[in-house]
Amino acid sequence: MTRRFRMTTLFSVLLISPQLISAQSRGTPVPPKTTSPPQAGTTSPPQAGTTSPPQAGTTPPPQTGTTPPPQAGKRGTPPKVQPPLTLRQVIESLLTLKNSARVESLVAARGIQFQSSPAVLDILKDFGANPKLLAAISAAAPPPDEPPPPKEVTPVNKVAGPLNVVCQPKDCLVVVDGYTGMTTQNKTTVTGLKPGEVVVNVFADGYESANRKVRVEEGTASEAAFRLKRTDVSRQQAASVSMLKSLAALGGMDGIAELADIEGDGVLNWTDSAGKGQEWPMTFRKRIGNDLRITFKPKDGQCTVSILGSSAKQECRGSLKGSGEKLAAQANSLFLSYQLQDVMQTLLNRTLIASETSDDHLESPGTRDAYSLTLDPAGLPADLIYKSDQGEAEKPIQVQYSNYMKLNKGRYPGRVAIGRVNGDPVFVFMITSIRTNAAATKD
Repeated sequence: MTRRFRMTTLFSVLLISPQLISAQSRGTPVPPKTTSPPQAGTTSPPQAGTTSPPQAGTTPPPQTGTTPPPQAGKRGTPPKVQPPLTLRQVIESLLTLKNSARVESLVAARGIQFQSSPAVLDILKDFGANPKLLAAISAAAPPPDEPPPPKEVTPVNKVAGPLNVVCQPKDCLVVVDGYTGMTTQNKTTVTGLKPGEVVVNVFADGYESANRKVRVEEGTASEAAFRLKRTDVSRQQAASVSMLKSLAALGGMDGIAELADIEGDGVLNWTDSAGKGQEWPMTFRKRIGNDLRITFKPKDGQCTVSILGSSAKQECRGSLKGSGEKLAAQANSLFLSYQLQDVMQTLLNRTLIASETSDDHLESPGTRDAYSLTLDPAGLPADLIYKSDQGEAEKPIQVQYSNYMKLNKGRYPGRVAIGRVNGDPVFVFMITSIRTNAAATKD
């Protein structure tokens, strides 16, 4: 930089000097001729080569051969140059972009600031670098113009104690002070480090990279524990896989279609205000869309309630007339709202994301409502939590599905328990038989 500045200054002086010399030559005044002083009362005419003094209030004309001083030029702000890529930045780009060609463009544009040793190339190959990217990195590696300064040899008695690195919930690649290695069963031990502060970097596919400064002391064991956080992309991919698994367990789209128009028999269990359990035998008919009709037949009366589109009606007789109408209408509405086949259709049209801890726990956050679905080991829906936009005043509704019954290609829950989160179910529908009215799909 200093040499370039000197060359630029010298070049500027060579260009400007002749102009200054020429301007000085043209602007050198000619000595005036000696004349007799004018006599009193007379005015001498101006002689050739002389200039009369300017009158008051007038601007003197510029002198011949003079040049106005040049104005200062404006210098543009140079664009900000990004520094060459570090090894960690290249690894993070491979994990994030998952495209060697795009990472190759970054290397070509910015260069790298690390040596492309065989060990480094092997690490990058493990993270998905293709041969073309590896060749580009080898070509972009800085040349070893000057040998690095010799490292200070640490005496034998100046070695730090072992550093235990723990990664949860998945094994990870550990990079620290020249050491590179994978954890086994979520743990690895790094030895031979110098006492002092070191930076531990960890990487795992599908998880965000992390790093931490750790002080290692001579003769003392240290630990760096990491709880890796899954990336949103990997959580969405896991949720899609789990959703497909659940649909297959329910009989696929053909099985879901068979549940669109069904009828069956069962029993509604609920607890009255006195704490006594009640059982109401029931028959129901569920058609496509918002269409459900249930008839409850306890010993001392009968209630028939139905919902069709946005309209609802109920008709009760016997001891249920008046007292049972509201209860029967509420049970009918909840049973219709959480029909499993309709819930699955709704979730298929929403963005799903797996939880941090399990791929079998799917979440669908939203601005107006939110779903949380847990699958059993077979992939069948087991627990659903629904939260509406009513705020914290209303606890979310919890629906438990179990005792699945086979219905041709489809599967239908034989037990549907509905209540509030952290509370006992309000209604438990026990299905004893189920039939489909949908046209059978031929194999």
